[in-house]
Amino acid sequence: MTAPFFFVLNPAAGSGSAGRLWPAVTQTLRDRGVQYEYEVTQGALTATSFARQALRAGARTIVAVGGDGTINEVVNGFFLNDEPIVLDASLGIIPAGSSSDVARALGIPPGVAATQLLVDGRTLAVDLGRACFAGSAELPVRYFLNNADVGIGGRVAAGGARFKRAGGKAAFALSSVAAVLDPRPWRGTLALDDQDPMEVDAVTVVIALGPYTGGGMHIAPGARMEDGLFDVVTIDAMEPRDLLVNLPRIYTGTHLSHPAVHRAQARSVRVVAEGDPLVELDGEIAGAGTVEFRILPGAMPIHVGKP
Repeated sequence: MTAPFFFVLNPAAGSGSAGRLWPAVTQTLRDRGVQYEYEVTQGALTATSFARQALRAGARTIVAVGGDGTINEVVNGFFLNDEPIVLDASLGIIPAGSSSDVARALGIPPGVAATQLLVDGRTLAVDLGRACFAGSAELPVRYFLNNADVGIGGRVAAGGARFKRAGGKAAFALSSVAAVLDPRPWRGTLALDDQDPMEVDAVTVVIALGPYTGGGMHIAPGARMEDGLFDVVTIDAMEPRDLLVNLPRIYTGTHLSHPAVHRAQARSVRVVAEGDPLVELDGEIAGAGTVEFRILPGAMPIHVGKP
C-alpha cells in the first residue's frame, strides 16, 4: 500500500446516505490531490478486518465513512490480541450514519466538509474505552470510542433496526420509547476504581467518554473525550410511566437533577449484573451481563478541526 489514507465505506449507513455521499468525497479527495485506497464493508466486523489489514500494509490514517457503528468497528481494527497494530496511526471520520454522536462531540461536520479536516485539520488524542466481558460475548475484549450502556441502551440498540427508516434521531427516539415502556431493570453491583462494590437496582448504567448517545441524547453532559475519565450515569429502576415522562430531559441534559439519576467519574468500572442485561458499545450490541471497563487515556488520535 502506497496511499497514506485508507477509507472504510459502509454504503448502507444512514439508510444509504453514506453510499450516496461517497462520489462527492472521492471528488474532493481528487481535487485536493489526496492519495487514498478504500474498501466497502460487506457485513458485520468486515470494517474491523479492513482497517487491520490496511494498517499492516502501511496505511497510517484509517477513515470511517458511516455512523458510530462503523466507527466502532474501524477502531477495533487498530488492535489485535489487546495490542495496537501500530503506534503512529490515526482515525478520520466522515459522518454519514443514522447516529453521529462521536462527530457531534468532536465538532466534526457532517458529509463532505469532514473530508477537509484530513488535510487542513489537526489530530486530537482522545480517550478510548476497553470492555472485557465475562464469558457472555463472542469477542471477550472490545474497544469503544463514545460510550457503553448496560441495560436499556442495549435494548434500544437491539430494537433500532425497526425504526431506521425514520432516520437518525427519530429512529432512536422511537426505539427509546419502546424500550422505556418495557424497561426490564436489573440488579447487581457497580464498582468504581478501587472502591467497594455498590448494590444497584437499575434500568441502565452508562459508561461515557462522550456526552451524547442515541442520535443526540445528552446523556452525560459533563463528559469530555480527552480528560482521562469515564462519566458514569446510573438510572435507578423506575416505573415505565416515570421513565417516559422524563425521557425528553435526556435530550436537554437536565435529567441529572432527577433523584433517581446518579453521576460519578472513574477510570475503571466493573458491573456484575444478574439476568444478563444487554451491553451496547457505541450503539452496537457487544455482549451481555458482567463486564469490566477500563479507560485508555489519549489512545486514539482523531482528525478534527483546528481550534
